[in-house]
Amino acid sequence: MKSLFKPLAIFLSANILLVQVSAAVPQTKSGKINVGYIGEKLDDIPDGYKKLVRQKMLGLINQNYYEFHNPTDLTAIHSNVIATILSHNENSFNGDLARLSEDANLDYIFVTSLSNISEDQNRVMLEGNVFRYNRKSDDVYRYEILSYAEDLDLHIQAIKRELVETIPHSVYGLGRNRIYVLVGIAIIVGFAMSQTFGNMFKFLQDDNKDEEPIPPVGD
Repeated sequence: MKSLFKPLAIFLSANILLVQVSAAVPQTKSGKINVGYIGEKLDDIPDGYKKLVRQKMLGLINQNYYEFHNPTDLTAIHSNVIATILSHNENSFNGDLARLSEDANLDYIFVTSLSNISEDQNRVMLEGNVFRYNRKSDDVYRYEILSYAEDLDLHIQAIKRELVETIPHSVYGLGRNRIYVLVGIAIIVGFAMSQTFGNMFKFLQDDNKDEEPIPPVGD
């Protein structure tokens, strides 16, 4: 009977521990942050630099602590309003961004507008802006760019600090850390239980082997 006490004790202790962990880790209300990048308006910029700008902006805005929506998917559904935004009509720019944020359920929208103003055909000088629309406050943050294309990384770092890292993180109802803790405990407890029951069965088998056989009753 003593061999049954150990697995029973582990089982009861595991249940108590799981209840305590569940109560200790707060269940925060869920709140996903949706961020969209709708693309660029690029004037007089060579194709190679156009690809570079797209690559840099996607790498900058596509972060894993919020829900990212890429230009291809957004344009496939909201092509008309995105085309209007990229044309950048000063009189309707904010309103167009607000409309897209409602239609696509986006909390933040990024858009890039750059022109090549270099008179040297061998160099590209970028002039323009990266815009970030905030749906909650209904305002547009404008980051100005004026530099040669090879210095674009300096602006990327500044945009990251000012426009990207200031975006709130998505919050999930159960909490990913809480799930990891509970799964980890379940794995450890399962392993301990398997070892305990294995030893118990081995003990019972050994007991059966130790029993002396009953001799047959003679005639």
